[in-house]
Amino acid sequence: MVEDTDISGSRSGSKRAIFGLSLTRWERVKHALWAGAIALVMAMVFLFEPLDQTLWLTQSRISPTRVSGNIVFVQAGPNITDPEYPLDRAALAKALDKMRQDGVEKVYLNLVFDQPSSPAVDAQLAKAVSKWGPRLVFVDRLKRSIDGKLTPSKSIQPIAGKQPRVEQGIFPNYLGFAWSAPYNLKVGSNWERTFEASLGDANKNKVGEFPINYSFASASIPSFSLTQFTSSANRNSIQGIAGKTVVIGAQGISGTSELKIPGQPYAPPSLASIFAAETLRMGGMPFIPSVAVVIAFSLLLLVCVAYTSRKRQRQIAYVLCSTVPLATFFIAAVFGWRIELSYTVPVLVFYALFRSRTRWKKRVALIDQETGLPTLRALDAWISNGSETGHVVVAKIHGYENVVKTFGSGDRASYVLKLVDRMRATDTNLQIYFDGHYLAWHTNEEAASALIEHLEGLRAIFAAPVSVAGHTVDVGITFGAADMMGDRHRSLAAATAAAEETSEAHQPIKLAKSSTDHDHFWDLSLRARIDEAMKAGEIYCVYQPKLDIVQNRLIGVEALVRWQDPVKGFISPMHFIMQCEKAGRMEHLTRYVLQSACSAGQLLHFRGTKITMSVNVSATLLCDMRIVGLVRNVLQATGFSPEHLVLEITETARVGDLETADVIIRQLKALGTKISMDDFGVGAANFEALHALPFDEVKIDRRFVADASDNPKARAIVSSILALGRESRIAIVAEGAETDQDLDMLRLIGCTQVQGYAISRPISLTNLLEKYVSGSERQARNMV
Repeated sequence: MVEDTDISGSRSGSKRAIFGLSLTRWERVKHALWAGAIALVMAMVFLFEPLDQTLWLTQSRISPTRVSGNIVFVQAGPNITDPEYPLDRAALAKALDKMRQDGVEKVYLNLVFDQPSSPAVDAQLAKAVSKWGPRLVFVDRLKRSIDGKLTPSKSIQPIAGKQPRVEQGIFPNYLGFAWSAPYNLKVGSNWERTFEASLGDANKNKVGEFPINYSFASASIPSFSLTQFTSSANRNSIQGIAGKTVVIGAQGISGTSELKIPGQPYAPPSLASIFAAETLRMGGMPFIPSVAVVIAFSLLLLVCVAYTSRKRQRQIAYVLCSTVPLATFFIAAVFGWRIELSYTVPVLVFYALFRSRTRWKKRVALIDQETGLPTLRALDAWISNGSETGHVVVAKIHGYENVVKTFGSGDRASYVLKLVDRMRATDTNLQIYFDGHYLAWHTNEEAASALIEHLEGLRAIFAAPVSVAGHTVDVGITFGAADMMGDRHRSLAAATAAAEETSEAHQPIKLAKSSTDHDHFWDLSLRARIDEAMKAGEIYCVYQPKLDIVQNRLIGVEALVRWQDPVKGFISPMHFIMQCEKAGRMEHLTRYVLQSACSAGQLLHFRGTKITMSVNVSATLLCDMRIVGLVRNVLQATGFSPEHLVLEITETARVGDLETADVIIRQLKALGTKISMDDFGVGAANFEALHALPFDEVKIDRRFVADASDNPKARAIVSSILALGRESRIAIVAEGAETDQDLDMLRLIGCTQVQGYAISRPISLTNLLEKYVSGSERQARNMV
């Protein structure tokens, strides 16, 4: 089984959990589930049936079991049913009389006399048969037609008379073996009991099939030849048959029998029926089908991979899983169980393939393909899982972009490896990591002064140029370093950030300040975390009510995005939204918030609360028509009424082209939505944008509203904006009303739509439903 550790020797686990499992263990669980599913499909189409039969053949020889001894086999000559050999029939009649005299309990005549021979001989045989009464049973042979119907081949009436009959129920499969036998067979329109069920004393009411146990020792079956009963010289050799059941059948001849018996290729066909009967007399043979085996084994593998976190534990678990099928094979052989074990092989094989592929992908990601050096990701994993102290050093190769543009991959690799050789000048065994234009390594040096002195010495070594493909290339190297005390998981990122801030002329060496640079690392990784956070529900929406304070009723809510990270805690929306813009993920975040808000709005409408839902849209998205398709798709997907959706445009001064923005906003309005200008009166939200773009609503910035009660100038600004709204027929909303005094002032100057902490803080959808839907608007009025 393949163990998936990275090249740094560390376990590549993740602290995030799914169903209580780390991402790496969840990945192993998924691989085990897929391997089990593939094996299950293979089992359903019997793909490994030949392998199972091979295993059963081997098991039948491992632990031979003695038979009950109550069934005796008497072997007749190959020509006994041939009408051209009447003397053989006469010998059979004589033998039947001898058996009756010897006290045989019952006889099954597994021979078909389908043609008459000498009338006198046939009469003699018929007389011998009739003397047995119902204790002699004829076995009819069945032939299966191409359409699956069974046609019996019977002994003729003059010989068989009215004797009981049973049907030969064993048919060889495509490999020539019969691993099971039926209790009953449908012949024509009737159900007939099979020879094997009758011989094994099975209950007549049983239906279906039963497995045949071939682990019985053939030598333990009492066997005689027919001539021993007809020859006076051999009579003394026949003993112990009184009270037993005798099966008389033809002998096996090489190349003539379609039915094979494990370990006995030329055995008489009757022997398979005797094995089947002995199986029933011994209480049957437990059978475990492949589907149950695959499910059980997959569950075992799941438990092993889900609850083993350490490499050594997993290795032991893998060995256990690999030995379970082998141990089960021998246990089943000893106890006489029939198990379809072969499908445990694809479970193990496909799981190993999945893990090998994952390991290969990780190795590709952890090794630079040009130089063969491990990447910084490998160093980060090594640091995260180790306990070493000292410093992480990152060397920035200045001008490497010119090397990339000038030289081919082989020469670039030669250039990097020559730099690595210089860095190993004092330690030839130093492990160097490479990624992009960075070289990095770990040093045990803990003293900052000694480390700086060492790095200055390295800079002196790099003063000489490097020869690459016949060209002389200057080398510029600066160093960033971070100690591994405290939060060691972020030391590499801190060292990388420090290296980025270095310059050859002014600061060639910089030691990272733990707090500042670790926060910078968080920013670097923040963009990659945003998508994962949305999937995990760590990014979510809260809703701040907007009230008509004159009529004391709820008229809308604003959806505000929040991020609660399990490690970092609460992350400021302004901070991660800025990172989204840098990473080009603003459209994705807007779609996520819009989807959540419209779904919430639809729920509010369904509960009977017809209010507007406001969603912030960055002005940077008003550069092309994709935002129109985004809004349209979300409205169609959620079924939310566009007339109740308000899109609040933030930072309107960042609109690059007012004409393009005007076209896009009109397209958004054509969908039925309303457009609002957020934070009007400060910085980005200016009169130019208000004049150029067709807004339906303006939201007064909170700093004016919060100061209006005590500051006459702020109050005058709010009043003038309200007058502007009335004159231009644009709705005005006052944001940031913090106190009852603010609400009274806003009523006094004629502002009706208000939003702020004096009404409600942003709350979850559940609390919103409780306060404003379940609790009715009475609670809303009480808050004003």
